[in-house]
Amino acid sequence: MHVGIDIDGTITRHPAFFAFLAGSLRAAGHRVTIVTYRHDRASAAEDLAAMGVAYDALVSWDPDIVPIPNFDRWKGDVCAHLGIELFFEDRPETINHLPAGTVGLLVVAPEAGLVFYD
Repeated sequence: MHVGIDIDGTITRHPAFFAFLAGSLRAAGHRVTIVTYRHDRASAAEDLAAMGVAYDALVSWDPDIVPIPNFDRWKGDVCAHLGIELFFEDRPETINHLPAGTVGLLVVAPEAGLVFYD
């Protein structure tokens, strides 16, 4: 299985859980790819190390390659290109742009104020 995880608003929401999840998935032979809109890849790698999140690949946005990105569509394109099967994300707009072969798992914070039922 190939699992993708966003950093900001996702891993940062509960670093201990995502460190455990990523480590467990990798130990079981699965692939973990971090997909982030951060363009400072080195800083992202340092933050992941500080949070104890292990991964197989880190994909960060490069403004020289995609100068005017559609943030949400870009992550969907990355998931499609890499064959990511499950993707953890905090933005519903990104989940809506995931390819048909990727299951989106939305991380929701209480302060987000999302209402699912009236």
